[in-house]
Amino acid sequence: MSQRFFSAALLLLYLVLPTTKAQARPLDVSYCDLATNPASYDGKMIRVRGTLNVFFEDFSLFDKSCKSDQEIWMAFGGDVPGIVASTVNDNQRTPGSDIKVNGTPYAIQKDESFRRLYALITTKKGNKPVYSVTATLTGSFFAGEPRKGSDGVTRYTGYGHLGCCSLLVITQVSDVDSVPPASLNLVGVVLGPSGKPAQGIVVFNDSDGGTPPERQEFVTGENGQFHFSDAGQVIRIEMPEYRPFARIVSADGPRAKVKLEAAKTSDWVVPTCSGAVTKSRIGFKALVSLPRPMTAEYQKYDGNETYFVFPKSSSAPEAEFIISHESADIGENGAGRDSKSFSQRWVKNSSGEVLGVDSRGETRTGIYYRAVTFGRRDTLGYGLDRKGESPDKLDKIIDGLCITSN
Repeated sequence: MSQRFFSAALLLLYLVLPTTKAQARPLDVSYCDLATNPASYDGKMIRVRGTLNVFFEDFSLFDKSCKSDQEIWMAFGGDVPGIVASTVNDNQRTPGSDIKVNGTPYAIQKDESFRRLYALITTKKGNKPVYSVTATLTGSFFAGEPRKGSDGVTRYTGYGHLGCCSLLVITQVSDVDSVPPASLNLVGVVLGPSGKPAQGIVVFNDSDGGTPPERQEFVTGENGQFHFSDAGQVIRIEMPEYRPFARIVSADGPRAKVKLEAAKTSDWVVPTCSGAVTKSRIGFKALVSLPRPMTAEYQKYDGNETYFVFPKSSSAPEAEFIISHESADIGENGAGRDSKSFSQRWVKNSSGEVLGVDSRGETRTGIYYRAVTFGRRDTLGYGLDRKGESPDKLDKIIDGLCITSN
């Protein structure tokens, strides 16, 4: 390459780079300006500060000082799913993939600010958020379509729950504040089956909501202690030699204490299905046999397959027992929130290989529940919310399962 050509190339690069950077720089906009003039920012990368609504069917941004009726729904970029129930149905994503909106993928920066935001908005007491969280959010904005309501006011809709809102796809988080202030420092100790501090135990910390975007982990030392900053409310231990442990804890609360139990005292060793019984059973990884009073309806939607099991005198919408195969990972097993009893055990084959986890419990309102998860794709279980009914008949179905060899 000649010196003249090299110099010309450098000059071209110098002239182009400032323009490229300017195009990638987000536009700073106030929440009220965004809510009042959504069409002005349609398709643009913006940076806006607001407070997050995190409630049932509501994951939106707001500012109480702004009087606009325009609603702005939020979605995390990357592989971080939503954390509220809504018609958006964004509670599962494939790890390592980026969300796409109108065919364009959007990633998210998973740094300390993001982890803190996620931990704060998923910290709950009962089913209610503990903190009111305000943050500066950077991302791509989609105004949606204008629609005039019965009150004569035009609002932009098409995204979010029931198409309520405009949409902000969050790609970066900064300047996170909460009311009340929080440090979210979680400390604890792990004791072995003998009651002595356990060394070399891997403790995971998860947020209690959606599918945790990035779990933290800590390996205990000689004193058995662990600690996490910006911690979520769930601690887990998932070592095959010990019974699986999952518990809801309080960050900034008293020191958590975990007592391990040898897995062999609780392991559920399940048989492999023989060819003779396979034809008379239903399921996916695990096959079950239904008693005569019960039947099943198979449904497939968006790559997910489900058997709804119910009495023959009833119908699928009334099913309390389901068997499902998900096209994406189904996330973590529950940790027993608001339960007066909760336990887990490993599901293993005769060779001692871990196949899944069996979780069960009873809520404080008297609802029995159970979920047996295989792999992260298959699950079967029930939620029995009819007072006075025993889960024994449903447990009998599950307890009689066998595992396919494929």
